Amino acid sequence: MDEHLAFNGKAGKLDERVFSKLKLLCRPVKARQDNAQQGNETTLVSQDDVPFYNTRLVLHTVEKPWTGDLSEEEIENNLEQIILHYAIVPQVAYYRNEQTVSFVAPYFGGGTLDEVIQKERDKTAAIETEIPSDRKPEIALERPQTLEWKDKLRILYQICRAIEYLHQPPKCERKPVSHGNICMQNVLLDEQKNARLLFFTPKSVEGGVGEEQFQEDKNKDVQAFIEMTHDFLKQSRKKTDVLARKQTAVTMTDIKKELESGLRGEGINWWTPSQDVGKTKDKCEICCINKPEKTFQKLTHDRLCGSKIQMCVGCLWNWQYNPVKCHTCDQDKIRSPVGDCWGAIIIAGTDEKQEITKSFEDDIEKLKDRVITKATLMGVRNNVVTVKKSNTTYGEQLEKAFNNVDTPEITTIVL
Repeated sequence: MDEHLAFNGKAGKLDERVFSKLKLLCRPVKARQDNAQQGNETTLVSQDDVPFYNTRLVLHTVEKPWTGDLSEEEIENNLEQIILHYAIVPQVAYYRNEQTVSFVAPYFGGGTLDEVIQKERDKTAAIETEIPSDRKPEIALERPQTLEWKDKLRILYQICRAIEYLHQPPKCERKPVSHGNICMQNVLLDEQKNARLLFFTPKSVEGGVGEEQFQEDKNKDVQAFIEMTHDFLKQSRKKTDVLARKQTAVTMTDIKKELESGLRGEGINWWTPSQDVGKTKDKCEICCINKPEKTFQKLTHDRLCGSKIQMCVGCLWNWQYNPVKCHTCDQDKIRSPVGDCWGAIIIAGTDEKQEITKSFEDDIEKLKDRVITKATLMGVRNNVVTVKKSNTTYGEQLEKAFNNVDTPEITTIVL
């Protein structure tokens, strides 16, 4: 596989041999006891770029994250169908056994948000223990900050966007989900101080629990975000207005509007692209693995979009499950050039021998299942017509098929 396709829109399943080799390239990371999450988990980080992925990786092992009586196929599908968004940590591969699942993700060098804020707390504690007369005047005026105000506001906005994408996905096949563990320990920063939310499996899925329970789970995410905001801004002088406006928020969309107002008012960009173009490998800003496709910048964005998202074909392929949203203009959905607004007409051949005709019909069903409707290939889902031997003539079937796909919504026909 070409390095451009190291990630193809779904988390890849690793076998034991490959996973064992990957572990040899990594070293354990010890979490502070007070921040350790519940459950048996281990985090490993590669010291250098891992071949094939061409970046440093993190291996995070947890107890099996599924419950109930699920089939093997359902488990595999849940692990493959990860949620992709510029402000969510991408899970690009996984390995599982009977007891655990190990998720593989790119390494983000900025550390967790909790670690960054802890440095502020430690510096403040050190200053407060000094003898007042020995304090430097400039230190006494303001508590030390490891992040500027504009960075803090931007980080909150990015995580708000991630949670909103979980709660209210654009029109697609994915159902809304709740997170269930919103906290600073689960927010990672990259070298540009952009934030990504760590997310493995949902707390609940719409339709999987009662409507009242699902709404309660989403409300808990909102409250957890508000509590995280309080803790995050505790040492910031400008926090009052931001915190006051959030007290009346009911949904993440409410919070998003307030944060957007603050960002615009202070002229803060919503995302910071990599500045080290000469030193840093050019990466897709969603999966952080593949090289971005430059031609995708020409896809439809808001006309005022100043910094179009850099994305790879792998992330765009899975548009039916993960509609791509731009971090700058937040276009509702970046249209995919493959599959989006496409229709397909598949015609089976015939033969005098019935068994051969049957094999032709079997072939087009396989083509439909494996190539046409598969999300990471053509992805033509809703407008597929099959033409095969029946009581209706081929001519009549074809006329009907073309009428079915002759709509304003369909711009490309696969025949």
